[in-house]
Amino acid sequence: MNKLQEHVYLTETILRILKQNRIITILDFLQEDAEKLSTLTKLNLSQILEIRQAIFNKHSANLIIGSTLFVNNITTKKFILTGINSLDTTLVSGIPVGLITEICGLAGSGKSQLCMQLAINFVKESNNIVLYIDTKGDFSAVRIQKILEAHGLSHKDMAVILLKIRVVYIWNIEELIRLLENIKKGVLKIENLSMIIIDSLPCLMFQHFGDNNNMGLTFLNRVINYSRYLSKEFQIGFIFVNIQTRWIDQDITDPEDTESACSIKDLTYNEKRTRCLGKYWKTIPALVIELEKLKLETNSCVTIKVLVTHHINPSAIKSCFINVSAQGVI
Repeated sequence: MNKLQEHVYLTETILRILKQNRIITILDFLQEDAEKLSTLTKLNLSQILEIRQAIFNKHSANLIIGSTLFVNNITTKKFILTGINSLDTTLVSGIPVGLITEICGLAGSGKSQLCMQLAINFVKESNNIVLYIDTKGDFSAVRIQKILEAHGLSHKDMAVILLKIRVVYIWNIEELIRLLENIKKGVLKIENLSMIIIDSLPCLMFQHFGDNNNMGLTFLNRVINYSRYLSKEFQIGFIFVNIQTRWIDQDITDPEDTESACSIKDLTYNEKRTRCLGKYWKTIPALVIELEKLKLETNSCVTIKVLVTHHINPSAIKSCFINVSAQGVI
């Protein structure tokens, strides 16, 4: 919270007196009893209220007329279709605009493949621009080119599509925060930006896991706040790729404790899957798309099971299947 700053009535002497009474920040000043503030500062109540009003005017959000909100609600874009029929049917409307979407799964489950296919589909039929933030260094323009060639596109058309996918390589969380901040402030302007894909966030957060000073949580919170602001302000979709880990718990049942006699202990293995980034992150995405690679595959096609969960009703899980082949994700 911002510290109290000098005001017409808040001189250096008064600020020092307030600090001595543990009234340091703006929040401290607003929460304190007005009569107590008057007694400490020797200012009358009207002056205290005037200071508070000045703080509200400076830090409060701008007022928006209800009719303006209604018009914005019915005219703004709310979803972006993925271009994958089975996935769009399961999502009902597509990737939500103004909210955060997470794509997660075990290693090798097709997360990056899906992200590259989504980037192609988002820009293929329109003037939309996708900002693809690669944190692993494995974005493949060659892979995208092969997908486009499989669909019979000319080199000119492929070049147009590739130019609409703006790739940025980010290697630490501070760089990501600066990038999002520059977009917010207008330092970095991207016309017709419709989607930001970050593949993946845990790669930037692993180095901060276990920090005693909670710096990792602070960085994560800033990324989330910037992402939410940009998604709502610029009406864009925001996709984060998350990693899923698998844990195997071994439960041993001793037959001596049971009625049946047996000389060999029974082993039971319980598999647990966990989304990375901790408990705080679990409540952040409005939509979670979980990928599970199935063992049923051929030389030319891999089948992936997709589980979709909305934050509105997390217990209602929908599913579908997508196929990954030389023609991309279908």
